[in-house]
Amino acid sequence: MRARRPLVVALVFSLAACSGEKPWHDPLAANMAHAIYQPGSPLALRPGPSPEAVSMLNASFPAATYSVDQASAGKQVYDSTCAHCHPSGQLDGATFSSSWKNRRLYDLYKLISNTMPEDRPGSLTDSQYVNVTAYLLQRNQVPSSTAKLSSDTLGMKKVRIDVGGVTTGSGGQ
Repeated sequence: MRARRPLVVALVFSLAACSGEKPWHDPLAANMAHAIYQPGSPLALRPGPSPEAVSMLNASFPAATYSVDQASAGKQVYDSTCAHCHPSGQLDGATFSSSWKNRRLYDLYKLISNTMPEDRPGSLTDSQYVNVTAYLLQRNQVPSSTAKLSSDTLGMKKVRIDVGGVTTGSGGQ
């Protein structure tokens, strides 16, 4: 009887995988709190807590900071690498805010650095990914600071995206 248990589990997972439903969304526009795993995706996603729960969990984190120079450098990379797939307005305003407000900065950075550009994921330098992230923050009215956005991913896990908020502290350091 015990020998059958792995076979039954494998069968259940096989049937679940063959449901035929394959939702796909633009990764940067997707609401990451409810993202669904996409087979073959370079970033395995799992359903997460509701956006409200994420917001409450991260609300105590300091706001992420970036410098205007980083955002300017990020705009250059964005215009040459990203804009042909992500036109103006797609990653701005309510769409961005509903998906990313009070999320950990690390979540956005990791998504960008692991999945973009779509035809060459991971092909930019760490500095370019940090700068593009800073540019997206600037486009969405996250206040800039003299404190630069650090490429330290551990530090990124301890700051939040404060869309439309007031930056306090050193955030991204």
